[in-house]
Amino acid sequence: MSYLALYLVLFSALMHSSYNFLYKKSGIKTVYLWSMFSVSIPVMTIGAYFFRSGFIYANMKIMILAAVSAVFFTLYQIYTGKAYAMSEGDLSITYPLSITAPIYIPFLAYIFIEERISALTFIGIFTAMIGTYLIQLNTSIRQFSFKKIDFRKKHIRYAAFAGFIYSFGAIIDKIGVGKENFFIYTYWVVVFMFVYMSLNIFRQKELRKNMLACHKKSFLKVVAGGIILTLSFLSYRYAMETTAISAVAGVRQVSSLFGVLMGIFILKEPYGPLRFLATIFIVIGIILIKMG
Repeated sequence: MSYLALYLVLFSALMHSSYNFLYKKSGIKTVYLWSMFSVSIPVMTIGAYFFRSGFIYANMKIMILAAVSAVFFTLYQIYTGKAYAMSEGDLSITYPLSITAPIYIPFLAYIFIEERISALTFIGIFTAMIGTYLIQLNTSIRQFSFKKIDFRKKHIRYAAFAGFIYSFGAIIDKIGVGKENFFIYTYWVVVFMFVYMSLNIFRQKELRKNMLACHKKSFLKVVAGGIILTLSFLSYRYAMETTAISAVAGVRQVSSLFGVLMGIFILKEPYGPLRFLATIFIVIGIILIKMG
């Protein structure tokens, strides 16, 4: 992985955890998520006009890839929101579990796109996953003991499913950015995600009533979230265009570090020492991935 790709992924990780922080703090999660994407589309369209000199055109293959990957990413966002909405769905637990896609991506990448990774990179991914496991343990360091992930809790199930479903979209992403400029592909992924989220909201009367209210009451948060989300999407897919998806997905796990720190110091969530210790494993994993 080049240093440019590394810096892009780290920047994407910070942006990803930041908009998830806003997502967690929002009132009606589904509506706020839709609102962020409603800002992202005009931001990207304006960017295309000034930097690409025209409307964003894509061929049918790219449109299909973007439409399919958007299905997985929309489900990822919705189920992450469901986990955040639960009383136990702390940012420092839910967010790290929702980005566990690197567990599955190397295997899916090997099966579908014949991508190979070095042994050291794989060790790095595994080490980062250990940290992700430790984060979800609701205990102090003194009372620490290994135990299986409690899937009986809804927020754990929702977050874990979000991480799993994301991995399929990530593989399609890698194919998409390989066939077209990353900006064009990302634009259409965002458009299709917005369409799917709109359909999800329009079928629920209570959510429809809150669509405009969210923009009015939380205008600055909506705009900030939309811009941050856009930066996260673009920087991640730009990095993916230049290097192996397994390595990109592994390094992006550093976003769990940012998410945990935000949860501990801003949202005052419990069990900070153990969750912080868990992030050390994630950082070590990232170093190994870079070396690999």
